[in-house]
Amino acid sequence: MKTLGFYIDFPFCIARCAFCAFDVEGYRVRWATRYIKALEKEIEIYATLSEITGRKITSVYLGGGTPSHYPPEVLQDLLAHCQNRFNIGEDAEITLEAHPATVDKNKLSDFLKIGINRLSLGMQSFSNKQLKQLGRHHSAQEAITAFQDAREAGFLNISIDLMYGLPNESPEDWEKTLRQAITLSPEHIFYALSIEAGTLFDKKYREGKLNLCSEDTSATLYDRARKQLARADYKQYEISNFAKAGHKSRHNLRYWNQEAVLSFGVSGHSYIDGKRSVNTDKIPDYIEKLETGKLPVTEQEKILPRDAAIDHIIFGLRKTEGIPVETLSEDAIFRETRKNLEDAGLLQEESGRIQLTRKGMHFADEVGMAFL
Repeated sequence: MKTLGFYIDFPFCIARCAFCAFDVEGYRVRWATRYIKALEKEIEIYATLSEITGRKITSVYLGGGTPSHYPPEVLQDLLAHCQNRFNIGEDAEITLEAHPATVDKNKLSDFLKIGINRLSLGMQSFSNKQLKQLGRHHSAQEAITAFQDAREAGFLNISIDLMYGLPNESPEDWEKTLRQAITLSPEHIFYALSIEAGTLFDKKYREGKLNLCSEDTSATLYDRARKQLARADYKQYEISNFAKAGHKSRHNLRYWNQEAVLSFGVSGHSYIDGKRSVNTDKIPDYIEKLETGKLPVTEQEKILPRDAAIDHIIFGLRKTEGIPVETLSEDAIFRETRKNLEDAGLLQEESGRIQLTRKGMHFADEVGMAFL
């Protein structure tokens, strides 16, 4: 049976964080309710399409934005809308992204009761100074309390998001955050920081008002994290993702394995049977199209075989297990690119697979560009 993963986007937040490049708005009940109705309509339309029906749904990811802004009963109705129209597996991974300032013990308990079995907490840092710089509306202690409340509510699978390489962040700051994260003992840890165009960080950086970590400092922070997390029994399975045994993110793996994903909501990117589609990134346009019975797709393309092969290489190399040697052996250009990257110390072969080296982990984007 063919499988499929769902991503459902909720583009409403307390406020825009300094690192955010997404199209988000403040949470207003009337606007947010209208958006939910549009999501339900999009779900109904896709449930009638032959390439979708009959597939088993192995993961559902409620992301954004801040879906934890919504009352549990609203998300319960939306999940029921999906369950009534699709074959969602009994063991499906159902993840909710949550902002620490939007949850408490009762709300978290209700989220668990409606079928959400994995929580992704956007903590970002355990430094109040860094949190303020990031534009987060919670303190380090409030983030810790949210995690503890989730545990008491009964969540057995919790992921936390962290950021490293923050402006003016020292190795000591980062190690303090890592120690606190390890003390909490979540099942999964994701960390990253990139300066996206159009963000407040990007604006300050271009104006000379933001000092970023040097590449050497960033590499040091990254290597320290890998070592500390390995000692704490977290296995790195992708460049920025670490998990305890049995807790890799099924949703994320679908992207890196180039498996089918159907995205609902603003800016949704779907990939099904070699076809890619993109939803509008404007909230009013998304709602208005669905209110008239039209899908909000603004881009659609069939992926050519060679482009699909390149995507498989680029995404596959993000995983620590890498890709099979034969993936690169049948094409002369791929073979030459592989040799050049091995000579540069960025790729290596181990047990019949091509993987990024320790150095290559720091230059994954450049490795991808080499194959492009």
